[in-house]
Amino acid sequence: MVIRYGAGAVLLWTVLLGLSLWWNIGHQKDTTFELALNTARSAFNKDLAYRRWASGHGGVYVEPSEKTPPSPWMSHLPDRDIVANDGRLLTLMNPAYMLREMMADYGEDYGIKGRIVGIVYLNPNNEADAWEAEAIRQFSAGRLKEKLEVSALDGKPYLRLIKPFIMEESCQKCHGHLGFPNGSVRGAVGVSVPMEPYLEVEAQTIRALAVSHGGFWLVGVLGIGLIGRRTARRLKEKALADEETRLAAHVFRNAMEATIITDPRGRILRINPMFTELTGYGEAEVVGGNPRIIRSDHHDADFYKEMWQAIYRDGRWQGEIWNRRKDGRVFVAWESIVAVYDAAGAIRYFIGSFSDITEQVEAQRHILRLAHYDVLTDLPNRVLFQDRLERAVVHALRHDRQAALLFLDLDGFKKVNDTMGHRAGDELLKEVAVRLRGCVRMTDTIARLGGDEFTVILDEISSAGDAALVAEKILAALRAPIAIEGREVFIGTSIGISLFPDDGRSGDELLKQADTAMYQAKAAGKGRFNFYSAEMTKREEHRLELEMALRQAVEEEQFHVHYQPKKNLADDRITGFEALVRWQHPSLGMISPLDFIPLAEEMHLVDRIDLLVMRQACRQGRIWLDQGHDVTMAVNLSGVNFSVDALPDQVRRVLEDTGFPADHLELEITESFVIDLAVDQREVMQRLRALGVMLAIDDFGTGYSSLSYLKRLPVNTLKIDRSFVRDIARDSRDMMLVSSIIGIAHSLGLKVVAEGIEDLDQLSILGTQECDEIQGYYIAKPMSAELAGIFMTGAPASHAVIPG
Repeated sequence: MVIRYGAGAVLLWTVLLGLSLWWNIGHQKDTTFELALNTARSAFNKDLAYRRWASGHGGVYVEPSEKTPPSPWMSHLPDRDIVANDGRLLTLMNPAYMLREMMADYGEDYGIKGRIVGIVYLNPNNEADAWEAEAIRQFSAGRLKEKLEVSALDGKPYLRLIKPFIMEESCQKCHGHLGFPNGSVRGAVGVSVPMEPYLEVEAQTIRALAVSHGGFWLVGVLGIGLIGRRTARRLKEKALADEETRLAAHVFRNAMEATIITDPRGRILRINPMFTELTGYGEAEVVGGNPRIIRSDHHDADFYKEMWQAIYRDGRWQGEIWNRRKDGRVFVAWESIVAVYDAAGAIRYFIGSFSDITEQVEAQRHILRLAHYDVLTDLPNRVLFQDRLERAVVHALRHDRQAALLFLDLDGFKKVNDTMGHRAGDELLKEVAVRLRGCVRMTDTIARLGGDEFTVILDEISSAGDAALVAEKILAALRAPIAIEGREVFIGTSIGISLFPDDGRSGDELLKQADTAMYQAKAAGKGRFNFYSAEMTKREEHRLELEMALRQAVEEEQFHVHYQPKKNLADDRITGFEALVRWQHPSLGMISPLDFIPLAEEMHLVDRIDLLVMRQACRQGRIWLDQGHDVTMAVNLSGVNFSVDALPDQVRRVLEDTGFPADHLELEITESFVIDLAVDQREVMQRLRALGVMLAIDDFGTGYSSLSYLKRLPVNTLKIDRSFVRDIARDSRDMMLVSSIIGIAHSLGLKVVAEGIEDLDQLSILGTQECDEIQGYYIAKPMSAELAGIFMTGAPASHAVIPG
């Protein structure tokens, strides 16, 4: 718009200055013409005056000369020539001739040409040209009194002025014979004024006018531009201000935050729609009122006092505030209040804006709870436990009291979790948390550190007996059966107890000692509690040393395989071997499997050990097969392997790498694990059978279960536990049990192997019961591959026995 109006202003200014220049040029031309005309008229009047004076005095007499000879055109006058008193001859000169001669002789000084012309004339030099003749006729007709024309004379511009020459009495002397009466137009008198001087002045003036008008035009355009620019800036500022006003109004109306504007006294002036939406109060209900209408009772007077002090001091306040809706419900708001000042620095308005952050606050509280509480059991987690433990230590130290820390690890939880699934395990942990709450005081803290590990902080106890009493209550509570998914599950717990200040003066020390005591309780038979003692630390250090050595042994494959033969009773020959792992540590010496296998299970290393034993056994079995010994190789597997889908593929790769036949490999699994196999673990067994591998149930008879599961599992062999075989010759009940097991196994098409044969009586009884194979020290102890090879050649067993 500014450009459009600016262009119009420039155009108008250009037109006005153009018109001014055109008018001034025209005026200057008129002025130039008037000056030339005035000069012409002045010269005309001067010449006319001279002629009148000369003719009024009868003419002028001069001495005849070459320049002024007697005029032949006045020869008819008797007094043309006269003699002066001094005897000089004088001749009459008429004014027209004299003026003509003056202009001819002194033209540069005279400057203006003039002459008398006529249609009827005496002197041919006075003959009128066409323009002059036309003027004389118009004068004679009375149509003109004066005639003007700018024309070129001798190639230069002149202003020609001609007026009628009226016949007077003084003229009759010279021109009377021409017959013109007085008062008639005898001819005309004309003057010619050179225009060059006037035109030069006119050109200079026009140039000055052009320059000045151009300057004025430029100044005007610059002024218009400056005004336009200033106007554009003002319009832009106004447009921005208007836009900001519209935007502010739009933001105010559509803001996602509730906004309230008050005067300095706190009287509400305006609210936006979001205020109504959040509080329930309409504009008519609050305008003119006070913001206290939404105040809740959550904050005390000091809170509002500090808030207003901050507003008056800093001009603003921001924070979390609890407000109340029209319906009485309280909500949490994040509010900002700012003071708006006028030019004098006085407060003009207060503007408050807030949003409902109730959900965010609740979410933060939920997140905070998640950070400090176990999601599953709703017990304090490790983070909060550490804080509570340190507080208990400080409190006990400050009040000179004792405190106790109980560290619990559930017995049998892993079995439930692996066999019944994680959901059942979660339900079990929830029930454990409920039972633990019933065993402690409200002031005590129960925490779940993770997995199946729990802790109990007993604050302010009188003696160690208080801790023992709580531990007994916990043991009793967790011995009771727990119903999970319609089944009764039996678990227990092992508890380690450390005391403040006897066992440690910091939370970390107490936790470490309680953990050590718990492991000792578990090692002592589980389902019990132990107080920490210094001796435990030594045992724990030995355990740590053993853990590090075991990890290194697995990496460096320090394990060796010994082989215990199995003998077929019907053929009286060695039909196979059981591969048993042995660990010969470089510095600790021979370490019993009873010591390192449970530790390997805890460290999740037993799978790698099992795989190592299987590979060595299959490689050795291939050697013996190549030597002509048709023997099978039995390898023990940890139950952990059956939670790994990759087990069948691992067995297949071992068989492929060693070339050992699948039907000569027998994998042994304990009955205690088999009875609770989950569906997916049974599928692992089916996949192993599909490879051609044989499966055996080890330690049969210790699972306290019915034999119905046998028909559901793809097993080939039952190995009767040595506990049934030991007293078979002295206890008829053991003999009946063994007989029943053999009979049921054979009815199911299963082979039976009896373990722990140590004397001839046992051998004889098992022979009469048609047991398929036997294994035990009576046949041979576990031996190295070299001695096992000698043993198969028929050497006496005593030669192949490894001492110890």
